[in-house]
Amino acid sequence: MTNALVIAKVIIPGWVTPVDHPGKPEGGVPLSLRTSQGLQVWIDPWLNMSSGDNAKLLSNGSATGIGKTIQPGEENKRFILYLPDILNDGINGLQLAVTRLGSSTPETSAPRTLLYNLPRPGGEVSGSGDNPFLYMTLPIDVVTHGVDAARAAKGVDVTLRYTSLRAQDVITLQCDGRDVNHTVTTQEASAGLVVITLFTNDFWQDNPRFTLRYRVTDQLGNTSGPDAIWSSTTSIDVHVKQPVLDLLAPKVLEAKEANGTTLNFEKDFYDNAHATVVVNYLGSNVGQTVRVQCIGRAETYLSDIQPVTSAGQILTFRILRRVIVDSIGHKIEFKYTVRLPGTTEDLPSKDLDVSILRQKHLLGVPTISSGLDNLRLYAPNPLEAAYTVRISLTIDGQQRLDSVEATYIQGPYMSFSIPPGWVSNNRGKTGYFNYSIRRTSSSDAIIFSPYLKVSL
Repeated sequence: MTNALVIAKVIIPGWVTPVDHPGKPEGGVPLSLRTSQGLQVWIDPWLNMSSGDNAKLLSNGSATGIGKTIQPGEENKRFILYLPDILNDGINGLQLAVTRLGSSTPETSAPRTLLYNLPRPGGEVSGSGDNPFLYMTLPIDVVTHGVDAARAAKGVDVTLRYTSLRAQDVITLQCDGRDVNHTVTTQEASAGLVVITLFTNDFWQDNPRFTLRYRVTDQLGNTSGPDAIWSSTTSIDVHVKQPVLDLLAPKVLEAKEANGTTLNFEKDFYDNAHATVVVNYLGSNVGQTVRVQCIGRAETYLSDIQPVTSAGQILTFRILRRVIVDSIGHKIEFKYTVRLPGTTEDLPSKDLDVSILRQKHLLGVPTISSGLDNLRLYAPNPLEAAYTVRISLTIDGQQRLDSVEATYIQGPYMSFSIPPGWVSNNRGKTGYFNYSIRRTSSSDAIIFSPYLKVSL
């Protein structure tokens, strides 16, 4: 028999009110209220309370085996009962059933309706570390390529799944140290997953290892864990603040023909000590570094690295004469790389292919003897006239060494002794040998051979 006017509802110290649930419970019981003795339940004295009266706790209408008989001197005093861990996940009703001395019919309080969430969000995990039941999934393009300004503006969906996902759970998604909070809706709880879309403001700093992880707290205050609170951490490359780069192809100032794709060697370069490469790209900014690459007939030449010291700066690079000479009659691919501050990746530009116009004769690459004391020279055979020849040794950063001129002896090849001291004075260095010929007693242009690279 329910006698709510006589028997008061039980009291749960520390319970949570209000709570949001379709069952409309009066409050909720956090897991933190559980002790080794059980859940503490306070009982107010009932009307005409007498010694010998017996009080028992009912859970969801069933006996719990927990009760107390009032002893003399305990009349009209509040007392405590400890409920073992028998509450169900969801809505529970706790009642007090009082059987008065001399009666066999209990009087029962109205139910105290309580929300109890068990297990906690993500399940019970003993020990510290990552919580293995908190799952996070990112779009594959974000995992592979990271997040730039355009991707951040579009939005990045972070899909979260975990055991015991309930409406009103509060998810804290930590974005490289800053929190984004989300309350789980009824629809998300029914679907068993939550999708949080992150935008530009959420990717608040550039970081090649921008970290994402999350934790969950339900509306009763139960956290994931209880010790393994956080999910595992996922790192992505975030570069939303980096300028949008358009790495346009470089220009070679001496390539004046065919819209900048042909260098007329004898007309526009013959006496030059170097070629001039100009780099001008969109997104140039302070702290970036740039290096030019020249991929020629037989070698890739790398320039010195230049820093960008002002936004929009146009950079000029001097490319060694030998790089151009070595590719006479061939193409050179010019391009450059840009490295952004705080990164190690070299971003490649568009390339520019430049044809180096041949001279009257195409000379062969010289070869060298095993003793590094003699070169073989390979001019066309036969030549249409008499020619003179000289050999040269170029060591980057030093003055070029030139031999005396000699008569070119026509045939399959000509042997030419390397002057004493050229090799011995430059041991351990990298040398570039080539030769040049000129029609005897003429003002014709000197014709240059490609280079032979040798470790001296």
